[in-house]
Amino acid sequence: MRKIVVLLLVIICSHSCQIQEEITFNKNGSGTYQMAFDMSEMMKMGDLNDTLPSKPPVDSLITFATFLDEKKDSIALLPKEEREELEALRPLKFAMKMNEEEKQMKMNLIYDFESFEDIAKFAQAIEKANIKELKELNNPMTGLNGEADLDSTDQDNGFSDVFSMAKQFNTSFNKKKFSRTITKEARAEAIAKKDTTIKQDDPFVDMIRFKQVYRFPYKVKSVSNKNARILSDFKGVEIEANMYDLNNDPDYFNVEVEFEK
Repeated sequence: MRKIVVLLLVIICSHSCQIQEEITFNKNGSGTYQMAFDMSEMMKMGDLNDTLPSKPPVDSLITFATFLDEKKDSIALLPKEEREELEALRPLKFAMKMNEEEKQMKMNLIYDFESFEDIAKFAQAIEKANIKELKELNNPMTGLNGEADLDSTDQDNGFSDVFSMAKQFNTSFNKKKFSRTITKEARAEAIAKKDTTIKQDDPFVDMIRFKQVYRFPYKVKSVSNKNARILSDFKGVEIEANMYDLNNDPDYFNVEVEFEK
């Protein structure tokens, strides 16, 4: 969690960004995990041109399952370990919309899971996917001095600390209730490495917002977290935080949702 806060601080030194983590559950426990980045405000500020090359408009969706099926004959010739690594990408999709003229830049990573226990595999799949657009976005953060520096692995993978949030929470879901709480390890790290320089009235704390959204096949009866908002269809909740919230309260996103019978 500490690495995530440091990474986000680096991003917002000159930019603004919206990050949304979303989980949609089906009745059988399967569902979809998404991590979305809206960096349109960066485009409007006009300083991305110094870090990213000029590109034509992009509106694309990469479905790794399709790629694996198309290349199955070639993949069959690879060593077993490499085949298994590639197969781990099958549930992953990557969507990107970028238009410099319209000042729009959005990325969305979509991971279909068979069971909520598979959510923790999201970060590993992102690492294996080696998506070049994420590397390019991470380039401005390389070569920085001091604590904000990322190690070489993080630089190669781009935003890997943000993606690791998928495995920093214990998740449970059934027809009666849903709960998600930070792991003991992640909580201990957040407390030990809290940044005391981040103040609630700092002007930059709202330049980045992190939102968690949960969608269910059942109507919500009650929510334990006072920071949560029930969605208009009563089948979901969302929790939003700024940099101060993330840094100062490791339990900020802990939530238990009870469903109607």
